[in-house]
Amino acid sequence: MIQEDILDTVSALEPPALRERAEELSRANREQVLARARAAGGRRAFLRAAADRRWRLPVTVGALATAAAVAAGLFVYSPERLVVPGEPGGADVQNSGTEAPAYADARELLAAAAEAAAAQEEEQGGFWYVRTRNHRPAGPLDYGQAEYTALQTFTEEEWVELGGGFRTLNNLNLRTETTFPSEADERAWEEAGSPELDHTTPMSTAYRGEGVNMLNLRVSELPRLPGDAEGLEVLLREQWTAEVERGGEPGQGTEEHFDAYLREAFADLATSPVRGDTRGALFTVAAGLEGIRLVGPAEDPLGRAGYKVAVPYALAPQDEELTTYWIIDPGTGTLLSEHRAGGEVWVAYEEAGFVQEIGEPAVPVDYQDLRGE
Repeated sequence: MIQEDILDTVSALEPPALRERAEELSRANREQVLARARAAGGRRAFLRAAADRRWRLPVTVGALATAAAVAAGLFVYSPERLVVPGEPGGADVQNSGTEAPAYADARELLAAAAEAAAAQEEEQGGFWYVRTRNHRPAGPLDYGQAEYTALQTFTEEEWVELGGGFRTLNNLNLRTETTFPSEADERAWEEAGSPELDHTTPMSTAYRGEGVNMLNLRVSELPRLPGDAEGLEVLLREQWTAEVERGGEPGQGTEEHFDAYLREAFADLATSPVRGDTRGALFTVAAGLEGIRLVGPAEDPLGRAGYKVAVPYALAPQDEELTTYWIIDPGTGTLLSEHRAGGEVWVAYEEAGFVQEIGEPAVPVDYQDLRGE
């Protein structure tokens, strides 16, 4: 499949189809999807499925992708960078000379992050901007059978207009680096004809019309979300209940299912254009997840210091490959990165904040109208 085919397919989707697809993916039971992938295609298929994040729909608001350049003078929130010893993306690392606060457990750490997030000064801008660095297994672009494992690290960026025409611009597959776990994997890829892999070719998508995130919340609703933990949890439970009623499978109304839902939604909401007190409330709500635990000081894949928190998948808490890890900077109340599939799939949030202008597409692209006009 060539890039033009992808763009033609995306462009042909009508707004109802986009909404139906978003709801379908939102209702999907992640554990079942991953279990089927693991059973059908082994570890390669499992890892590829683990990397298939629901926020990648073109109508989502979260960290789908973000901007290649920021105009001079624009405010962009960038988490403070503190380089500490250790390999990027490694497990726990030693603090670099500055005595780290001692957190007794994950709840105490998240309480500190909540306080820091709520204390942030309110910033304004016409657009919300997110840039991520991503790492995941990749296969042939045509989804053909692969007898090798390839890994790709690449940048995505997104601008979302917070009013007016609600424009969204995504630049995907930027600055891609491809590696192979072994020489045998690379030889197998070459013997297969060196097919183009998933995230090799840069592309852009652009839309007009108000989108929704994986919580089925519209862009215009996000700044008005509750700024207290109790109110936010009530809203999240209402959204979850609505998802179940729209098409969930029998038995999906348990507390374990809500925990799984919250875990999936956390990164999307934490990097969305919500107020600081809402982001703080989100950390507080997340602290109530069953089984959440503090791993310790850690460095994210970009070399930034934070603390690693393990969040088991509530429906299969003993399955380590289904455990999600967050690296959080409690001093700024910021999610630095999210890790899945035993750490083999990760997203690092380089920047997230308000800007005054929309960026430029990485490749020429026409805006598609999601408003049905």
